[in-house]
Amino acid sequence: MADSGARRRRVAAVLLAAVIASPAVAASGARRGLCAAAGEGSTGPHVAVLSAFPAELAPLVATAQVETTVEIDGRRYYTGRLEGVRVVLGLTGIGLVNAAQTTDSVIRSFTPAAIVMSAVAGSPHRIGDVVVPAQWLEQSSGDSFPVNPAMLELVRRGAAALPAPLHDCTPVPPTSPDAMTVCLPYDPVVVFGQLGESADPFNGKPVPCAPGGGEIFGCELPAAPTAGLRAHPAAATDVEAQDMETAAVARVAAQQRVPFVAMRAVSDGAGDPLGDRGFPAQFFDYYRLAAENAALVTRGFLAELDRLATTRSARRICRLLAHHRWRRAAARLPPESGGT
Repeated sequence: MADSGARRRRVAAVLLAAVIASPAVAASGARRGLCAAAGEGSTGPHVAVLSAFPAELAPLVATAQVETTVEIDGRRYYTGRLEGVRVVLGLTGIGLVNAAQTTDSVIRSFTPAAIVMSAVAGSPHRIGDVVVPAQWLEQSSGDSFPVNPAMLELVRRGAAALPAPLHDCTPVPPTSPDAMTVCLPYDPVVVFGQLGESADPFNGKPVPCAPGGGEIFGCELPAAPTAGLRAHPAAATDVEAQDMETAAVARVAAQQRVPFVAMRAVSDGAGDPLGDRGFPAQFFDYYRLAAENAALVTRGFLAELDRLATTRSARRICRLLAHHRWRRAAARLPPESGGT
């Protein structure tokens, strides 16, 4: 009997080893975590893509395959696919308080594999450039939060093969039927900076949206559709993007151990062909152009994630991502094919 029991244990160990080594299980292990959100037919977690106000989210909604609308904690979200990745698309609202509350709600409700912020910002860089800082400083507390290193590398790769060139022309003012077309005297680029900063000019109070308030101050999601870059030198400043939401999103994501990255395109900054008018004049003229460019870089990131998840040779990287080995995964990603 003892020999029989030992034999059964040896057989069980052999069978278990065979199951672990089988291609099906190996593929399943490689498909957990961030990679599980991508690929045709995937039923894994979503990537949450957030913007502060409707005009920032609109270019993403316009190119997404929207499947459902969900209302949670008084806010509506779209779920569907964008560049092959399962996504939740939603608005944080304006300001640090709204951004923190919404991010917490999104994490509790959807358990996303990652969070991406796609929005506009003030910057010493040029209007239309897309700034991707390595960390975000919350001005009120002095705390800073690094973005996820693996996601940052995927953004670098995606920026080398965007779905379309960054926009350099826009109607000014954007919503006027009599708007003139204004073109930038340069080609916008993606800037991989060091530091972004989020301030709270509302003194800890949530900023209410206005029903029917339009594409900046409104509450409604944008209507869903019915159906290679050169490097740009960093500006001579410590803060390369300034907004009122991203650091709060980064803080809550860090607390909940959810990987995060942000793309903030410049709506008010240098290079204004109408003169250096500053905020708010530049913002109200160029927010649509900036939102379009941030969305393009966000789509480039998602497309790169989808390519990674569907490439057999990248299974080891996907396994590292599934086990939160972010820096090791980032180091294994091959260099982007263009730009720096």
